Order: sequence, then structure tokens, then C-alpha cells
Amino acid sequence: MFRRSLLPLVRPRPADEPGLVYDEGVEENGVILSGRTRLPATGETYPVKNGYLDLLKGSLGGSNVANLTNFLPGAGRGYEPLWRVRSLNLLTGEDFPNERELGIIAEKAGLDRGGLYLDLGCSAGLYTRNLARALGDSGDVVGLDISPSMLKEAARRARNSGVSPSFVRADAASLPFADACMTGAVCGGTLNELGDPARVLRETRRALEPGGRLAVMGILKATTPNGRRLQRFLSTGGIQFFDPEELTELLDTAGFEPDPLETHGAVFFAAATRR
Repeated sequence: MFRRSLLPLVRPRPADEPGLVYDEGVEENGVILSGRTRLPATGETYPVKNGYLDLLKGSLGGSNVANLTNFLPGAGRGYEPLWRVRSLNLLTGEDFPNERELGIIAEKAGLDRGGLYLDLGCSAGLYTRNLARALGDSGDVVGLDISPSMLKEAARRARNSGVSPSFVRADAASLPFADACMTGAVCGGTLNELGDPARVLRETRRALEPGGRLAVMGILKATTPNGRRLQRFLSTGGIQFFDPEELTELLDTAGFEPDPLETHGAVFFAAATRR
């Protein structure tokens, strides 16, 4: 599912201009459910299938073991019920239901302004569909991921929730959007799994309008011996963990003005404004 009105903003390569156009397919209330889009400059086509616009097509897109596990059969269906509903309880040592997390992210992203928001590494769409519900008629959300399994599940859950955000399969290190087209961006845990988080943050800044807001939830470097041992093991699969100072430097270098960091145990919430 992808909102037809957003296609002109989609550039499979950032330099592509103009954006995609709709060729044919099944459409409902302005949302493409299945079909084909095309880049006029080259004639290359990109399908909308299984609930998402696929800009990667035959390309895998995963760069490390942490990414590739999201391609496993059943990864999409199992992610939220088996892990996401209780992950912050375990990581923070607090009562931290999804609703509390979503409230923090919405506030830090400036959702009250309305507009177009990007969910980086949307997984099964927890942020995407809940931000879409909160925005209502005042804006839109695009969920981006590389995993077909996650995106198919994200679209299914969105439909069952009665909302119609857009979903796209693309690489966060080369965001397929026009410059300064997004009001805000959110990212739930994905920053830890990226091979080059600095590049993704620079790309996010490019896609955000001046004054646009970024809100990120992620995991800090452990401070206990057992925690450090576990994180050393996880890092062999490509997962990175950050010191608070590293996060501030990453955001600043990418062109953001960071807010003070909010921490709950091993979990951080970072927010920043695009300079």
C-alpha cells in the first residue's frame, strides 16, 4: 500500500527527477494496493505488491547478520508479539508499555505540527501505524524497511488497525525521497543495527525540511560487566551500541541540533532539529 499523492516525492536514486508516476493497478481511496509505478526519466518500473512499494526488487539490501535475520520466514509475524510488546520492560527495568514509548516518540518528533513523517526501519510498523492514527487527516506516514517479511506484516497490521500509511522497501543509507520533503522522522531501534549510522543520519537530514524533527529510540552501551559481555557478542552480528556523547556527536555532525538525551536504563530517546 502506497499513497498515490506521495509518488512524486519518491526518487529511487536521490538525483532522479521527476519522481515516480502511477502506471496501473488496484487503487482504493487514493492508496495503491497493488500495481506498477514508473520512473519517467528511465522508464524503469517498480511494483507495489504484498502491501509495499518495492524499490529494491531483486537486491537483498541487508548488510549484516542483524539485518538478515529480519528476512527469515516468520520474522515479520513473530516480531511484535514475541519481542516488541515487552522489549522496553526488559531493557529499562520499568513498566514501559508500547503506549508510553509511542507517546514519547510522538512528542519528540513534533507530531502535533502535522505533515509527512518517515519511519526509518519500520519493522512490523508499530510506529508507522500508530503515528498514522494520531495524525489522522493532518498528515501522512511512510514506513521504510529492507525486509519483505516485515513490510508485509506491517501492511497487514495497518489494514487491521483501520489506517492507511505508505510502506516502501528501500535502503535507509540512500533514502528514495526528494530533498526537504519530510516534516519529521522517527526511528525505533534501527540505529543500533545500521552499518553506517552517520550516513543514514545525513540522509535523514537531507530528506527533512529545515526545522524538521527527528526522534530516535535505541540502546546505549552497557555499564555492567555482564551487559558489556553480551553486547560484545551481539556486535559480532553487526549491532552497535552508543555512548551518550557518541549520539550527540553523530547528530551534530549530521547537521542536527540535539535535545538533551532522555535515558531509561539501557534505553535512550534522542531528539534533534534539522539545522
